[in-house]
Amino acid sequence: MRTFPPLKGIIYFEACARLQSFKLAAEELFVTPGAVSHQIQTLEEFIGQKLFIRQHRKIKLTNAGIRYFGRISLILKDLIRATTDVGFITKTQKITVSIPPTLLNRWLLPRINYGYLTANDISVVFIDTIEMLDLNRENIDISIRYCIDRPNEKYCRLLFQEQMIAVCASSYIDRPLIKLSTELLATSTLIETTNRLIQWDLSLANNNIKPHPNQSKVYFQSSMHAIEAAIQGLGIAFINRIFVESYLQQGILIEAIDMKVMEDKIPSYYLVSNYEKMQNPATQLLYQEIESYINDDITTTNVDIF
Repeated sequence: MRTFPPLKGIIYFEACARLQSFKLAAEELFVTPGAVSHQIQTLEEFIGQKLFIRQHRKIKLTNAGIRYFGRISLILKDLIRATTDVGFITKTQKITVSIPPTLLNRWLLPRINYGYLTANDISVVFIDTIEMLDLNRENIDISIRYCIDRPNEKYCRLLFQEQMIAVCASSYIDRPLIKLSTELLATSTLIETTNRLIQWDLSLANNNIKPHPNQSKVYFQSSMHAIEAAIQGLGIAFINRIFVESYLQQGILIEAIDMKVMEDKIPSYYLVSNYEKMQNPATQLLYQEIESYINDDITTTNVDIF
């Protein structure tokens, strides 16, 4: 069985040691100086060490008191912090958002206004997935869905259409925006992302280019890995422009090939929720906050909430 020291005595001791006065500690704790003195004496008896040297109208820590105060002050700070954290978690509302991993990493996280969410007692739980999870069955409040057909949820807003481009490290090719050709394919490695709805084969067909019979390819499930492979000079990646915009601006990646863009059946990202979830004011606030990040330059169509 664990034996705890007198906890009230520890609190009184910390105040006395910090303020160097029984009287000031009593005022801070809203008790009498006699009550403070009694608690300190009880603690000293429990420890078996004098913690203070009592002098005329003032006190001084003993060597044991100095060591004890150093340890106790840290423990009390941790206790306050732990209590504050638990209280914060209890008071805040957790809103669950499902979102494709690369969109979370490259688009939402750099934009999200954490100060605004904290001020409104909202904490966010992200589920990074490309799957279109059922909001009610999976207990999801808001979802950003990657799909071709518009979702039929009650609340649905187009964030942006997918604009796929071919990118690579500047050292991988002689110049940017070279013409797509079978000769280029023969000397290049194509970086493929398997969970994209538009991939190299569709784009080559759209540009009337037949795949090279011995085409070199490397496959990744996530666009984040495909982007990193392109940065490392592994080949030419077929990527959503919004995911690499900052890398293009910094010159880390360049747009490698001048390609004809597909005009039909273009995948898009939609912000969705349903009537039940949107009855929660916190869900409404977060939905509207994400909606405010839409960049008019890349949004091709407005789909109003209805």
